[in-house]
Amino acid sequence: MDGNVIESDVLVIGGGIAGCVAAVRAAEAGASVVLVDKTRSVRRSGDAGRGLAFLTTYLDLGEPWDTPEVFAEWYCDIALGLVDMEVARPLGIEPLPAVCRFLEESGVPLRNADGDYERVGRMWTPGPIVLKFDGADIKPRLAERAAATDRVRIIGGVHATSVQLDDTGRAVGATGFDIRSCEFLTFRAGAVIVATGNAERVIFNSPRRDAFHTYHRPYHATTGFALAARAGAVAANIEFLGTFLFPRGFATGAMGNLLEAGGRLVNGNGQLIADLPDVEGERRFGFGIVGKAAGEVLAGRGPVYIDCTHLPPAEIAAISDYISYDAPLFLEFLEQSGIDLSRHPVEFELFNGAWSATGSPKGVVVGADGQTRVPGLFAAGDLATPAYALAGSLASGYVIGRTAAEFARSAAAPVLDASAVAAERRRTLAPLNRTSGIGWREYEHQLQDLMTKYVGMDRNEIGLRQAAEYLRGYAAAAGEVHAGNGHELMRAHEAFDLRLFDEMMTAVALERDESRFSFLMGHYRTDRPGADDQRWLGVSILAGHDGEQPVLEHTVPTPSWRAAQLENRSVVELVGERGARLAGKVG
Repeated sequence: MDGNVIESDVLVIGGGIAGCVAAVRAAEAGASVVLVDKTRSVRRSGDAGRGLAFLTTYLDLGEPWDTPEVFAEWYCDIALGLVDMEVARPLGIEPLPAVCRFLEESGVPLRNADGDYERVGRMWTPGPIVLKFDGADIKPRLAERAAATDRVRIIGGVHATSVQLDDTGRAVGATGFDIRSCEFLTFRAGAVIVATGNAERVIFNSPRRDAFHTYHRPYHATTGFALAARAGAVAANIEFLGTFLFPRGFATGAMGNLLEAGGRLVNGNGQLIADLPDVEGERRFGFGIVGKAAGEVLAGRGPVYIDCTHLPPAEIAAISDYISYDAPLFLEFLEQSGIDLSRHPVEFELFNGAWSATGSPKGVVVGADGQTRVPGLFAAGDLATPAYALAGSLASGYVIGRTAAEFARSAAAPVLDASAVAAERRRTLAPLNRTSGIGWREYEHQLQDLMTKYVGMDRNEIGLRQAAEYLRGYAAAAGEVHAGNGHELMRAHEAFDLRLFDEMMTAVALERDESRFSFLMGHYRTDRPGADDQRWLGVSILAGHDGEQPVLEHTVPTPSWRAAQLENRSVVELVGERGARLAGKVG
């Protein structure tokens, strides 16, 4: 085997929130840990590197809405029943009080100056379960704790290319390369945790197709999904997109802030969208207020605006103060655009992306211990399902660090397959040996253009089949991509991972021959605009990849939720919605 082998009990790939927490927890359980990340420093890496302001969690302080049971019911509902609650409870919900203590022990303040928790409600929550806190430095604090923990070694500037299996199919390490020197690296470990975030660059990440003009993280590709799929794990619900309203020309979150404060969503005719009747057969994209706004635009009654001009000055000041905490770039956008909330409605436009939106059930499928279908391979954070947002990243890392350490301690010594490592080395470094061909930028841009066109907002069977055919061509074209240095090599492999994920996503979007939406998450088929509850309500599609093509299967993550929802829908069909509500009140 060429070069040195870096050894540890637990290998963590990805140094974001989940990765840092998992590393600490594994080391505290007695394991030696190597954490690798493609950035040189994990201090500000990952989605949380920009800082965070809210943690959606119960605290169990006595209010009826503040319990793990209510939190679990809400999570299952907002995720359309597409999460396994037998996994979500122990992995992402029950640990949350302990996670809050972990954060405070790490120097992250969750209480205000008076020593109290400051909690607010949001449009999608069952009560004020959103904890407002000063999270500007949450990532540096967690990174510092990981770096200061005995038995944790952090190696930056490494892009992972494969999870290595032994002859029994167990994960026993990984490979990667230094993104500056191009040195090929081999890791041997008793357990492997992948925590590389969710899929981001699948479609164009902003309305202007500018990779860095985006509210979300432009640096996440689909590496974790590709690592898991090549090893034999599966992902669930990857057909769903996030659906949003962004200020026109500026990709930043502010829709919820303005609407929660009393802003009115109006169409181009000045009509209040929430009060408009639904028009039978009229196209919509999305659920609730976002879907109605999309319907107005698609019906030619756009653009849409959020109008706060009727609000009193004190309320406008309160909105601005709140947004300065949650979405400070929006205030800069208003100032630079000459928009005064008290005098001007703000124009918004519809946008969707492949990242995980509120309530998303997307991710690599794991069990209650965080282990995938591949023994010894764990997935944590935004990469895994079920793991809800920041709370899920923290909780899954908290649990999986310990369970991975326990697995490594009880398993046989890991043995790498030298021939498999050598083959991966050849595959990894191949683009460096090509002096001409396709550059990574062209390859990735064409993939994004293809996915935006055929697998974006408007999908249908013809377009999806066409996309699948094109993607087979891109698989062959990967052999023509060249790289001149370590950075280009990393971007080339990110593009290869995108192509593999694109194949799985396209296959799943074709398989789900209906349309379905939650609060900010949707799958819209123009040729199947309605929901087919009998076939698809609460049914997930799992996607793997056999090296040649996607492999799909269906599953019902929480059968009790599906049964209850189908029963409720049957009552509504029999007696009407109003009768069902009355029956519920009486019964």
